[in-house]
Amino acid sequence: MSRRYTGTSGRALASMGSVADTLRAISYRLIHEAGPHGMTALEVVKASGRDRWGIQPRISELVTAKSVVDSGQTRLNPSGRSAIVWVVAEHGPEGGAA
Repeated sequence: MSRRYTGTSGRALASMGSVADTLRAISYRLIHEAGPHGMTALEVVKASGRDRWGIQPRISELVTAKSVVDSGQTRLNPSGRSAIVWVVAEHGPEGGAA
């Protein structure tokens, strides 16, 4: 099955990369600025004023890239569940060592 892209869908696809890049940069900046205290994904969502479904995948991408790491700590989110506290790699348990 092949896909046919119209000019509109092609432009939409191209713009997704820049939106994801922007949201990834916002997420990283907020987590970086939080220092060793770090942030949960929902804290990043709240601080950014962006949609959860746009931010959470960007945090996952930052984790995959090893730009942010699990701090080893959790905080309760508004629903009462424990959430991972993310920090930039230099503040992680390994001190940025890969």
